[in-house]
Amino acid sequence: MSFRNKVRTNTPKVELHSIMSLIVGGYKTGKTRLWKEATELHYTDPEEAMLIAFESGYETWELENIIPVHEEGSDEDLWKVWEFFKKDIVSGLVQEAKTGRKVKLIGVDTADRCVDAATAWLLRDRAKKYGVLKIVSLQELGDVSNNKENGYSALYEEMKKPFDALRNAGYGICSLAWTKEKETTLYNGMKYNSVELMMHATAKKIFESQASLICCLFNEVVVMDKSGNELTDNIKDKKNKEKGSNFHETRTVMVFRPTEYISIAGGRYTDLPTEPVEYSAENFLKVFEDAVKGQLKKTTKSVQELKIVQQEESDEKAKGFAEGVEETENAELLAVQLIESITEETNRFNVSIKKVIIPEFTKIFKESGTHDYRKVLDVKALNDALEFIKKLESDPAK
Repeated sequence: MSFRNKVRTNTPKVELHSIMSLIVGGYKTGKTRLWKEATELHYTDPEEAMLIAFESGYETWELENIIPVHEEGSDEDLWKVWEFFKKDIVSGLVQEAKTGRKVKLIGVDTADRCVDAATAWLLRDRAKKYGVLKIVSLQELGDVSNNKENGYSALYEEMKKPFDALRNAGYGICSLAWTKEKETTLYNGMKYNSVELMMHATAKKIFESQASLICCLFNEVVVMDKSGNELTDNIKDKKNKEKGSNFHETRTVMVFRPTEYISIAGGRYTDLPTEPVEYSAENFLKVFEDAVKGQLKKTTKSVQELKIVQQEESDEKAKGFAEGVEETENAELLAVQLIESITEETNRFNVSIKKVIIPEFTKIFKESGTHDYRKVLDVKALNDALEFIKKLESDPAK
């Protein structure tokens, strides 16, 4: 097949649920509120936006379509949260994509707690794998595995699979995450403070690097005099020394481009506002709409026409992916059943007959590079092995 058959024209996606987005901010800056108000404004059916809550920050808001996954476990049982997320929620959403999904946009609140749950699951899983009582950190996983595994790389691979599955099944993902102030030292010794994601670099690869739109919620302070007028310079006392004012106002703004202080903002759009935008769901959606329109230079279709076409394409692609996942899962289930049947058959034989079986199994499982059928998932090869062993007599004298 020529690579030319793969060449195509790309038109920017115009729906909020067609991209990965990220809403970040410090504690209590309004991340969950913005999710609630923006999705209620954007979607007519509440079921089209689902919030997966890895923490209880939603409790003061009326939300109609939420999964409080954090209730599945905490502390020592935190691993159960990730287990439920990937095995029940993700699998269920992929299955719905095959039959016709209602959910379009998935919220992750917060991404930080999602990372904690995945980490807990990974450390528990690897403790069982390496036969130790407990692994307390991703760094320790390297030591326990004799450096066969890097804890952060293992976490990346573990988290990547379910989120990739959701994206391939046609779901948009909007993650909410915490920020912190970080001090950075440059190569020349100069230091500066900036607002960054609170999560570690591996988690950033999963959420920040994949986001097409990043909105940072920031509490902007306006210093005023006692009459309520904004000050541009510090007030001074009778000795002409600068002092702080007793009056100020704090307002939350949305930042869509990095500034000299805020590093975590921006995206893959050129038409993003350069100045902070007043916090509101209406303004958030307008920024997204304007950003999308700014990318559409050559198409003759309207945004509404593109929405219809792209939704049809997304549904078709998602259905194909979901059907492929189902086929794979069915094949794996059949492989497990065949392995069990082969095991039952092998129990009939003595050692001398097993010497006949191993060479034949080596031929049958040549592509898998092993004679151990228990390590093979090739259904056809397992079927051949089962048919072969069924024809063998258990008594070598016959």
